[in-house]
Amino acid sequence: MKSEALFVLALLCCTAPVMAQNYTDVFPGDGTLSAAIEAAADGDILLLLPEAEYTESVLKTMGTIAEKSLAIVVDGDGSAKAKVKILTDPGDGTCQFFHVGNNGALLLDGIAFDGAVDGVTKVSYLVRCHMGEIAQPAFLKKIHLQNCEVRNLKGNVLDGAGNSLAGNVVVDTTIVDNCMIHDSATLVHYKYVGCNYIRVSNSTMVNITSYGIRINGNSDTQRYEYPEVHVDHTTWYNMGLTDPREIILTEKATVLFDKPIYITNSIFSAQTNWETSTKTALNIKTTLNDNMATIANICMWQLSAKKNWLKHTIRDTIRMDPGFADPAHGDFTLPAGSLLRSYGSDGGPIGDLRWATYPSGVAQNGGSLPEAYALAQNYPNPFNPATTLSFALPKAQRVRLTVYDARGRMIAELADGQFAAGEHRVLFFGADLPSGVYFYELCGETFSRTRKMLLMK
Repeated sequence: MKSEALFVLALLCCTAPVMAQNYTDVFPGDGTLSAAIEAAADGDILLLLPEAEYTESVLKTMGTIAEKSLAIVVDGDGSAKAKVKILTDPGDGTCQFFHVGNNGALLLDGIAFDGAVDGVTKVSYLVRCHMGEIAQPAFLKKIHLQNCEVRNLKGNVLDGAGNSLAGNVVVDTTIVDNCMIHDSATLVHYKYVGCNYIRVSNSTMVNITSYGIRINGNSDTQRYEYPEVHVDHTTWYNMGLTDPREIILTEKATVLFDKPIYITNSIFSAQTNWETSTKTALNIKTTLNDNMATIANICMWQLSAKKNWLKHTIRDTIRMDPGFADPAHGDFTLPAGSLLRSYGSDGGPIGDLRWATYPSGVAQNGGSLPEAYALAQNYPNPFNPATTLSFALPKAQRVRLTVYDARGRMIAELADGQFAAGEHRVLFFGADLPSGVYFYELCGETFSRTRKMLLMK
């Protein structure tokens, strides 16, 4: 549906007005996606078909996104993913799904990426920071993964680990939301690149060979770009399989980290060699006054006993077995009645929320769908720069979700289409908006609900 595609591009553009976008339907097959990426112009939306497969058997990269913003999204209601694979033999080099270079922005929504072919892992990276064929400093505007599954990579999912990138590359914004990442290396590996903002939310990371997130902040010899970091409602399991490391690490730095780091409402479980490991699971080093991090409402289980809390704010942390339903087979559902279902900062569940509720359109609460229409308070609130808006429908129908400023001017249309009965979540990103009170309104066929939220920068 074009409305869903417009919504995700609005997120890519940080809720800026979207004008005269070009939609391109990409037909399944070999080489069709790489050709569409090559031909795409700034602001284009490439629409993939649900459950269709897109492959590349000649090139080692699906495409390079530089000097343009590009959205690659799955058409439809989001219930089925498109499949993307690289079949090319990497030989002496590497295969990666995407390069993002100078003035590039990439949104990936609703796609399942698999780096293995016939059981053999061939692809090293999902997205690599790129300095061009002739290397030169690069500023990457945004990398945004949403509603994606990424599996079977030799290396990092988002990669900025090359020595040559040090002092030459800055990624402005990185967002990972509502994703499943498994059987790969580090999710965000920015050891050698600078970054201004990172958010990982509503996501699950499983069977990760090394770090979960690694940040250093290199920009150039005169300046460092350290990110504000938000890790919220995430589930981490079986970490550091072949290279036992920290789950979240900010490196020692010549210049102190001076932006806040929030690690909240999350579950960290099963660190390799946890009984003897000297690697602190959550290791926030060298921040201004050693107190820039807030670690709150988290569960820790089978992690190294070594801690490095320094003067950071630590509250509402608990060590207990989360009791996942069947983690060996990818089911991290929390037990009914678990303390963790009400341990969140808002009184709700912690961890990736998909493991505490049923998917949209599936019966809940012992077999019953929501009894009434509901528009929940956004979370977090106040927020900066992103927040999640949740609503419930007792029956399937067309709804519209919009955001207004205090003067009543509509600034974003987040949803406009048919939704199944059940619970739904939508991410609102307000990085380009000023601080203040905003209102969000949900309108259906026979009802409307309005709530207010506070953006505080």
